[in-house]
Amino acid sequence: MNHLPFSLKEVDLSQISHFSHQIRAARRMKIALVVQGGGQRGIFTAGVFDAFLEAGFDPFELYIGTSAGALNLSSFISRQPRFGYQFIVDYTTRNEFFSLYHYLSKQQSMNLDWALEAVRPHGALPLDVFTARRVLQQREAYACATRKDTLQDSYMPMYQANWCEVLRASCAIPVIYNEPVIVDDLDWVDGGVSAAVPVKEAWYRGADLVVVVRTEPAMPDESSPFNDWRQKIETVLPDYIERYGWNTSIERVRGLHTELTSKFDLWKQTWNESDSESPMAQDSTSADKSWGWRLLSAQNVERFLALTGHSKSREIIDMLNHYYLTYQQAHDFMLSPPAGLKVIQIAPEKSLRSRALLSDKDDLEVDYREGKMVGREFVNHFADMLNATTSLRQG
Repeated sequence: MNHLPFSLKEVDLSQISHFSHQIRAARRMKIALVVQGGGQRGIFTAGVFDAFLEAGFDPFELYIGTSAGALNLSSFISRQPRFGYQFIVDYTTRNEFFSLYHYLSKQQSMNLDWALEAVRPHGALPLDVFTARRVLQQREAYACATRKDTLQDSYMPMYQANWCEVLRASCAIPVIYNEPVIVDDLDWVDGGVSAAVPVKEAWYRGADLVVVVRTEPAMPDESSPFNDWRQKIETVLPDYIERYGWNTSIERVRGLHTELTSKFDLWKQTWNESDSESPMAQDSTSADKSWGWRLLSAQNVERFLALTGHSKSREIIDMLNHYYLTYQQAHDFMLSPPAGLKVIQIAPEKSLRSRALLSDKDDLEVDYREGKMVGREFVNHFADMLNATTSLRQG
């Protein structure tokens, strides 16, 4: 047994006992912490990390985070409890960060730069760079970003001189954030495009045990993605309209809502059609069997991009397809790690109430509390054991 799901639902004492016995049998292990992104769903991760900080628990020699996961990881390394919670609740929920109305009506993208300005040394919510660099004297930390030209994942050291640009590169969500991100003369986009859960990279870097903090269940349900998309579209837009009490230019948004939801029946009819246009799909028989490739066929995505003002864009389509392919590969890797590697997935019991964007603050609070409860449970079961097993020199 070399994979263990860990959530409030999945706390199986017999499985934990068996897994723990295997860890104790090892003399010393290089332990890595890998953190998934997920936008505002990172509030769950913030809760997990606050539980870790509360207990003084950090046996990790290697940290790797993607997108919002890299931001949460930054505050864990800098030893700042409640930082992730404050950043998500107090900054990412504000219209200054992202307004759906302005995005649809004026093509005004997510203001990531405004949010990151707050975490700089003279910002309103500064990261403690001095403490982080002290912590990293015996450890390594990387943020995953995606090269825009090749869609290859790359791992940038965190808390170097360009640390804020590294975070910007890792969090630059395609379509939603349109500003160029140039690091080392290359153009970058969100790390989730190429490695939403970069557990394989931790293995490449010599990890014996990888603790993965997820923002979705370790074993996702198999319900139809069409129903999932329909529910999200039909729920989010009306809620958003009502929440902000728009009374002008609202017909454009309501029209988008109607047009988007009406597409689902048409998309469902083409469920079994191959995406003959996508060269990436033609190159992968396993991807042809995945619902993601069908849903994100060139024709379907072009319809959506046209509605959001991006018209036909092969670049965006290839990013979406690449995301689904690499995500499935990471999922399979975690469930069946290679010999010599053990993986623990700390995950929510079921799909979180919060969304990547436009989350209700009450939902964020619920998800944060679940993360903190799961984090405390994990500490109770594993802290002493991992502290005794880690190859990290602690002192």
